[in-house]
Amino acid sequence: MKKTLSAALLAVLLGGCAVGGGTFGSLDGGTGMGGSIVKIAVESQCRAELNKRSEWRLTALAMSAEKQAEWENKICACVAQEAPERMTGNDVMQMLDPSTRNQALAALTVKTVSSCFKRLYR
Repeated sequence: MKKTLSAALLAVLLGGCAVGGGTFGSLDGGTGMGGSIVKIAVESQCRAELNKRSEWRLTALAMSAEKQAEWENKICACVAQEAPERMTGNDVMQMLDPSTRNQALAALTVKTVSSCFKRLYR
């Protein structure tokens, strides 16, 4: 499964670089297949990142389970939407390398979770 996802991600990212137009071809603006793969990966990592954050844990204590799930969905949807737009060329290169992919994905998720959490939960 990991090899298939890695191969698909590699093919899409390389294909996106070959397409003209935006900064990263099909990743431009988070649209296209490359953006979709990044969105899926970041959204799944978002919940884990939220649970690591002390401000989220404190906030979640004051919520019912339903409200907590609602806010997690809002925040992670924001993260999934914004993460592909925030990717730099260096991020793309790190995502292509299996040894740095998880670190690059985690770093991208952390930056985006912070921004979405602050914007949505005011």
